[in-house]
Amino acid sequence: MEHIEHQGRVEALAEDILTDKQLAVDYDRKRQENREAIRRLDEHAQKTKSTSRLATSTVNMGDFFVVVPTKKAQDMVGGAQKELEQAIQDVQQRLKKKVQLLGELEGDKRMA
Repeated sequence: MEHIEHQGRVEALAEDILTDKQLAVDYDRKRQENREAIRRLDEHAQKTKSTSRLATSTVNMGDFFVVVPTKKAQDMVGGAQKELEQAIQDVQQRLKKKVQLLGELEGDKRMA
């Protein structure tokens, strides 16, 4: 009976690891999209810098679009980027601990 419980813990931990890996991939994809957005906003700001008008950008806010000053859009995306960077670091740290624990549970000294 104890073996079944141990195997259940191993399986649950392995599922957690796979879930966290997918989360890391999703975060990384979003981070890349933000990098592209930041680059395009920077390009837009450079183009409109030579004109006398205020640079504005259209930003997707969930289900609707909002026109905001380009500087504010850059700040918003930059803030989201910092949050994503922190979330990715958190997931990576959790993954490292979970993989180490899984190695210990499986008795594999190479993973521990």
